[in-house]
Amino acid sequence: MNQTQQNQTNRTKWAVFTAATLGYGLFYVCRLSLNVVKKPIVDTGYLTETELGIIGSALFFSYAIGKFVNGFLADRVNVRYLMAGGLLIATLVNAALGFAVPFWAFVILWAVNGWFQSVGGPCALNRWFTEKERGTVYGFWSASHNIGEALTFIFTSFIVGALGWQWGFMSAACLGAAGVALIFIFLKPAPPEWKAIPSDSAEKQTASSVKSKQLEVLKS
Repeated sequence: MNQTQQNQTNRTKWAVFTAATLGYGLFYVCRLSLNVVKKPIVDTGYLTETELGIIGSALFFSYAIGKFVNGFLADRVNVRYLMAGGLLIATLVNAALGFAVPFWAFVILWAVNGWFQSVGGPCALNRWFTEKERGTVYGFWSASHNIGEALTFIFTSFIVGALGWQWGFMSAACLGAAGVALIFIFLKPAPPEWKAIPSDSAEKQTASSVKSKQLEVLKS
């Protein structure tokens, strides 16, 4: 690899890091939107505190199961499409909730949000950064949680205060849409050296290796 190619790879690597960090932060915006609008929702009589508790539980259950299932799926698919697709669904859920849907639909939609929230993560970073770099990189990536919380409790809260609780979901959807574009454009699943098309035997060996490691995880 010549110097020009190396420079391009380095630029792409840090674009991937930025997309993974900001993109995952925007997953949080689409997850925490409910936290910001709880009080005005109860104050307006749209939902009760008990109903909000059921809705919140629906996300946690679907998120927990989704993390288990989608963690295995992420080893087998293009992580850019997986992560962008997950955030797109979370974005659409938030947009739908801005239209004041019935309680039962709210529960289902928020559970769907939890499932697709579970596909977010720094999957691609392992392929772009060496073992020596990963500790530092993952340390900085963990700031994505704080970025998401800051955007939620500053930007979304301001919108809710100015326009009402429904716009809390709408504003989260707008930020989520920006995250979908960011991930889809910049989150490359692997550096150029990973993109050589392997032989049939190599593909089978790789698939077998992934399967055996996943079975080991299940056993433990």
